[in-house]
Amino acid sequence: MDKTHNADGSLNYDTSPYGEQPRLILAQIGAGIFALLFLVHLGQAIRFKTRYMGAAIAGCLMEAIGYTIRCISVGDPFRIATYASQHSLIVISPVLVAATQYVMLEKVIHHSYPEASPVKHTLITKAFVIGDIIAFLVQISGSSILVSDPKNVDLGIKILMAGLVVQVISFALYLSIAMVFYQRANKLANAAKFGLVDEKAWRTMFATLMVSGGFVFLRSVFRIIEFSYGFKGFIATNEIYMYVFDFVLMVLALLAFNIFHPGMYFRA
Repeated sequence: MDKTHNADGSLNYDTSPYGEQPRLILAQIGAGIFALLFLVHLGQAIRFKTRYMGAAIAGCLMEAIGYTIRCISVGDPFRIATYASQHSLIVISPVLVAATQYVMLEKVIHHSYPEASPVKHTLITKAFVIGDIIAFLVQISGSSILVSDPKNVDLGIKILMAGLVVQVISFALYLSIAMVFYQRANKLANAAKFGLVDEKAWRTMFATLMVSGGFVFLRSVFRIIEFSYGFKGFIATNEIYMYVFDFVLMVLALLAFNIFHPGMYFRA
């Protein structure tokens, strides 16, 4: 009897990449919810003509595909190619959601008090998206090694963590710039200096950014902690942690922009 099966002929999930028996129903819920978020975001982007939300839409789609492939992988947990695909898509797709955060901060600054930004607001998207692309490519490299080359698991983990660290540092800097801007803009607003849009509009979108961004940041920190324990650590081999600290947080991050969509506040 090989290591992939128990004595009774059933699958030995403990020796699979999952390290446990993954729950099909959770993967199905994940695929369904992200597919719904994708459709809602796409519909809102068309309705409000917000092409700049494209990264968030792509992120929703990647998450939906990732969880759909996970549904397939549950039935054949030892097929590395399938496992690798779902793992990579779920781990990497939040980078696109983070890119949306950068674009939206520039929009908020542009539509309120550009002079309150600690850096030239037109450079925010360019600078942080470059950092996002670097993090994206590094994570792809690490994830590919991690799931396709068993002999270099440690190397894959280190590379993947490096990409996540780049993402967290970049996001922390973004949050710092956002908070400095808010403090300055708040002073201008209190001094009765009018912004370029209604005060409620930019404050609502800024609050949405901070809530959504907070979820993305916490999710990235979770992934760093997860991989610090290793690919076979207790966090990586207990999927409930992933669903609570990745799935739920990313759903909330994307849902925030459905409820308070920028197209409702920043019209062309």
